[in-house]
Amino acid sequence: MRILRIKQAEAALADGRLDEACELLADADLRSHRQAQKLLGGLIERLVARGNEHLAAGRMPQALSDCQQACELGGNIEGAEDLRSRIAAALAGEHHARRTHGDALAAASRQAEVGRLSMAEQLLVGANEDSTRAGEVRREVDVRRKAADDAVRRCRAAIDRGDLAAAVDELLTARTHRADNDALADLSASVVDGCVEQARRELIRGRVDLAETLLARAALPCGAGPRIAELQRAVVECRQAIAAAEDGHLRQAAEMLRRAAAILPEAGWIGEAVAAADRAAQAAETLRSGPLGILTGGAETAAAAGETGGGATDTIPVLKPAAGENGHRHRIAEKHAAGLPAPVVEGRSKMPGRFVIQLDGAGSSLVFCGGRVTVGPISSAHRPDLGLMADPALPIMSIERTDEGDYFLASEHPVEVNDRAVTGKLLADGDKIALSPRCRLRFRLPTPASATAVLELSTARLPQADIRRVILLDRELVIGPGGAAHVRADQLPGRAVLQLGSDKLTCRTDCTVTRDNRPMDAAEGIPLGIPVRIGPVGMVVNRA
Repeated sequence: MRILRIKQAEAALADGRLDEACELLADADLRSHRQAQKLLGGLIERLVARGNEHLAAGRMPQALSDCQQACELGGNIEGAEDLRSRIAAALAGEHHARRTHGDALAAASRQAEVGRLSMAEQLLVGANEDSTRAGEVRREVDVRRKAADDAVRRCRAAIDRGDLAAAVDELLTARTHRADNDALADLSASVVDGCVEQARRELIRGRVDLAETLLARAALPCGAGPRIAELQRAVVECRQAIAAAEDGHLRQAAEMLRRAAAILPEAGWIGEAVAAADRAAQAAETLRSGPLGILTGGAETAAAAGETGGGATDTIPVLKPAAGENGHRHRIAEKHAAGLPAPVVEGRSKMPGRFVIQLDGAGSSLVFCGGRVTVGPISSAHRPDLGLMADPALPIMSIERTDEGDYFLASEHPVEVNDRAVTGKLLADGDKIALSPRCRLRFRLPTPASATAVLELSTARLPQADIRRVILLDRELVIGPGGAAHVRADQLPGRAVLQLGSDKLTCRTDCTVTRDNRPMDAAEGIPLGIPVRIGPVGMVVNRA
């Protein structure tokens, strides 16, 4: 029987049927026969030779199979071991090539997502033409290039017809699809220059509101350059001046208007406003220093008497206004005379649930104090907390802070987070949220030491155009230089931390905090609607 199997193996080897010969000689008892051993030597040589042919042709599985059979039949013989080493090296090279190819495709996809289409195409050079993923990236590049070119054409048309707001929108769309388009640099400069010049003209003719909107849009493509920042400073001075005037700080309002006039000397209305503020301040001082000033002091005395003597005036609080608050006293006296409770000075009232921080050089930030905020179109049937200028049909989502300081997004209808449609997601720093292609936000947690989060309005817009940042306040927010601040202010030499208490907003900083050019006590709350300075930076906190 063994002789028969040996003869069959010999015939199979002669005919080149190596696999059949391996099966016939697999029996260990059979391989102990002298004639079978001679056949084994020839079979192993033939297997190694065929394995080398498979390896040269790139047929790795077949080459590996022949190598394994040769080793099983003859052990670690030199030819089989050499074949094994070369197969291992070829497999490692193939694995490295696949990994390199995959890394290149992933990098190309990332570059395409951020609009760097030329870089994506360079990374695709040499990619397998039959690769499904490479084809998808190439199609995405083509789609984005066409969308960017269409947006550039619409932007130029908007410039030609003088619609700078639409031009900025189309420019941002083009930059989203193709950030490395050479034509966008000149186009951006043209759009920004147009917005700045138009804003200057609006300021000169007294339309501060229109100028503020134009400057906010001009800063979107490339940030607030020196020309934009200068005009924004004039707008801030005007806003702070009217806030100071409304609170009776007429001298301070005149100073702010003079700073605005230094930036816009051709704006005649600012000079007229300065003169009016000076006359009003002089008139108010004359009034208070005359006989009627005695009545102001009498109102305070009567309030104090009411507090200690009981009766109908028991509910009237004693007011101890700081210097510069005399403008409120006449209204207090009027309420007192009418038998109404005297109002609490606004700067010392309880903090509202939302407020706006206006900071020199950093624009305005809308602050929400609660643990949950809804976000959606302002014209939606169910008006959200944060109303965006967007299609009314877009969904409303909520962002809620958990007890652990995490933030969870929820929506009845899908919204995109990092280009994936979701109805719920635990947000992480840097997540990109999109209600639509033209309504995008970015979620940020600038510092791990605070659970306060920031929503950056990438392409989303609020009715108040100068607000480009929404802060979801936990207990404190950081103002200071660098990206780890909730409100970035590179002019500050160090950080300023605003802490929210039950009835006031306090500021902790190594810088000097002043109000009316006088230092404020660290425990004193930041007054609402009254300008203060943190070191070299001016700030106003207003109700939203």
